[in-house]
Amino acid sequence: MSWALVVVAPPEELEIRAAELFELGANGVELQEPGMPLMPGTPALPPGAGRAIAHFPDRADALRAAAELRAEPPVEVPAEDWSEAWRAHHRPIQLASDLFILPPWEKAPAGSRSLIIEPGMAFGTGSHATTRLCLERVRELLDQMRGADVLDVGTGSGVIALLAHLLGAGRICASENDPVALESARSNAALNGASRIEWLLEEQPAKIDGSFDVVVANILLNTLEELAAQIASKVRPGGRLLLSGLLAEQAADAERAYLAQGLRPVEQRRREEWVLVELERA
Repeated sequence: MSWALVVVAPPEELEIRAAELFELGANGVELQEPGMPLMPGTPALPPGAGRAIAHFPDRADALRAAAELRAEPPVEVPAEDWSEAWRAHHRPIQLASDLFILPPWEKAPAGSRSLIIEPGMAFGTGSHATTRLCLERVRELLDQMRGADVLDVGTGSGVIALLAHLLGAGRICASENDPVALESARSNAALNGASRIEWLLEEQPAKIDGSFDVVVANILLNTLEELAAQIASKVRPGGRLLLSGLLAEQAADAERAYLAQGLRPVEQRRREEWVLVELERA
């Protein structure tokens, strides 16, 4: 048996809640977001909110997490139920006809290229709309800018940096301020045999050496605004900046912060209620 704890939160906070639940001892967290098809018999989501369903092997840990996050008390569930649901939630993601992101238990089609990402320990398996927007645009840019240098600010699971590695980027740096997430990214790099990435435990992008052709920052609006000058300084002339982690109504504020740093707008892309803002340095 295991103990399931349900945390209700706004969609933009679900990944944060998941990280907190892992830190509190969860060994699996399922995210249910607005618009996502739910398993038959699953209660509807509250209006404007999503759910993080965490599974704990120990009742004491589950109770402590419930108190910490002010959630309803955990309930006991058969262990096999959540483990199968966990796997069902993480399916292969197809970025192109021959390019896939897979959890470790899946196999890529013959002749295709793939990344293996262990889900759950850090944000960014590729399934979330913001990560998917970044991955798709990075793939397009690296097709146009062969051997471009790439910086991934707030790398999470490392999936964006790992995609850049797979696609033949030049110098690849991935920074993260959470040591647990960075360790997860390093583990994913080992799963993929990716040895060229510079993994940096760093809160201040300005401290990263050099500038880059492609800079990706898939983080929350308040952090994007706070770090605007530092992140913008890492974009070299002719380079592109991809900002995500943004709800549609936040896109204008994010863009405004970086226009003030001398960048100019390129385009915005939307998936569900999330947006990617792209800018460039002349």
